[in-house]
Amino acid sequence: MDVNFVLITIAISILLQFLAAFLALRLILITGRRRAWALIAIALFLMAARRCIPLFRLISGDLSHVPDLTAELIALVTSALMLVGVAWIAPIFLSIKRSEEALREAQEKYRSLVESSEDPVYLVDRDCRYLFLNKKYLSRLSLSMEEVIGRPYGEFQSPEEEKEFTEKIKEVFETGRSLHYEHKSRRDGRYFLRTLSPVKGPDGSPMAVTVISKDITERKRTEQQLAFMATHDPLTGLPNRMLFNDRLTVALAYAQRNRQKLTVMLLDLDSFKQINDTLGHSVGDQLLRAVGDRLKGSLRKTDTVARMGGDEFLLLLPQIARAEDAATVAQHIMKTFQAPFSLEGRELCITASIGIAIYPDDGEDVDTLLRNADKAMYRAKQKGRNNYQRYNPTMDAP
Repeated sequence: MDVNFVLITIAISILLQFLAAFLALRLILITGRRRAWALIAIALFLMAARRCIPLFRLISGDLSHVPDLTAELIALVTSALMLVGVAWIAPIFLSIKRSEEALREAQEKYRSLVESSEDPVYLVDRDCRYLFLNKKYLSRLSLSMEEVIGRPYGEFQSPEEEKEFTEKIKEVFETGRSLHYEHKSRRDGRYFLRTLSPVKGPDGSPMAVTVISKDITERKRTEQQLAFMATHDPLTGLPNRMLFNDRLTVALAYAQRNRQKLTVMLLDLDSFKQINDTLGHSVGDQLLRAVGDRLKGSLRKTDTVARMGGDEFLLLLPQIARAEDAATVAQHIMKTFQAPFSLEGRELCITASIGIAIYPDDGEDVDTLLRNADKAMYRAKQKGRNNYQRYNPTMDAP
């Protein structure tokens, strides 16, 4: 009998047993129909391994029994190798199994959180093609998953929105870092805080980007309302004293650079207290709003009408070519007051006294111009009301 043939046969038997053991361990990871095929393969490997030992006796015609010592040796070696192999491989498969189960649980938890999120969540690739969208985002698009997956972001958004989004996605892919930015939807005017987070591959480079769009419309509206209230009069909606001063500061800097004039007017309603006391504060408030509207309609879009408080209004007229032009505007304003104001079914007539201060002749800073316009307005009151006066130095006399 050829000794080499015997050794090869024994080696094949041991190898087949190893394969059977390997598949047995793989059963930990295999489920479904593949598990049934794996069981069949294990049975075949074990049957083949069992037949390899007596195979060399059949081929050589030796039907005698293998010496007990040889059989015991083969069994001992095979068992030892099997134990070593199982001890080495089993922990690996168990670790893989635990990792896969943990990953599956994490994926299911992530999908559950994403699907139940009140915020639109979606996944895009480098070309801004949709890879995944949650129900909230699909409802905004009014489309199904099948209609959107694989299609680019730009097909569902305006060119301006597509450009902005593409630039942000490109930045995330280039830097590998998350970023946040505010976005206003052209679809319905709502505001969103977008968080773009890279999904990294095994090499650490971004493979895709997860986008979470949190609706911050109410917060933005609240912020805008607070900002408006800080700079505008709550009754008339006109700029308040603070905003007027800011605009006057900017206008003064521009006028100084370009060697131009500008005009500040202080308008005070005549006998407003009498109307307020006799007809009530509600009518008085309506009258103040109507006066504000009429003043805005009398001036240019570049001019500013502000409510200083009470029944006083401030007017800023930038880029006045001549002092005479300021007088023309004042005359026009007084003419508009000749028409009565219709309030709650009654018509009210009221006049105004106006003080004028011109930059740079009557002052070169905010405080001086306002102070001199106030002096001119009081001079108009002294002259019988219902007129305008421009500031002059004689008004400084006590």
